[in-house]
Amino acid sequence: MKLFSLLVLVLSFSAVHAEIYKWVDSEGNVHYGDQPDTAAARPMKNLPGLSTYAPPVVPEQEEPLSREGADVTTAPGRPAPTEGGVQEYRSISIVSPEEGGTVRSSPGTVQLFIALAPVLRQGDYLKVILDGKSLKEKYRGTVISLQNIDRGEHKVAVAVYNKKGRKLLQSDTRSFFLHRTIAKPRRSPR
Repeated sequence: MKLFSLLVLVLSFSAVHAEIYKWVDSEGNVHYGDQPDTAAARPMKNLPGLSTYAPPVVPEQEEPLSREGADVTTAPGRPAPTEGGVQEYRSISIVSPEEGGTVRSSPGTVQLFIALAPVLRQGDYLKVILDGKSLKEKYRGTVISLQNIDRGEHKVAVAVYNKKGRKLLQSDTRSFFLHRTIAKPRRSPR
């Protein structure tokens, strides 16, 4: 056990002091590595920080609790529970992509994150309205992945439907831009 502990300690010490080297090859390509490949390789002193992503903040939804026999009051503009104690949907909004934001996806995939209050009931579903046209797919979750979307500006909204196909509530329309990277072949020098 002592030998194993010593080995772990030695290996972790060597990993902490590893250097990163940077060099440019004869074709002008920049390389990075933990072992110098050429004599021109130089140790990097200041490495950039880690890349991180912070998801957009989802606004908190107030959800009134109703008890059997309790007097339920609702804020103006919010529907009261319907007969049978089932509460109507109060709000639906697109959290991501942001209004006017740019989505970068070479295959044309766009992830929609939906805030819905209360949560989607069994049998109900969401439909996406993309550029004014309702898509045929029915979604049963609040994270929706759209595939093979053309590049450019798009307008998107989401609506919730009940199991009978009646539209219950629709979000505001949101604009976003899709940037699809296209690889261009390198031109050979003349």
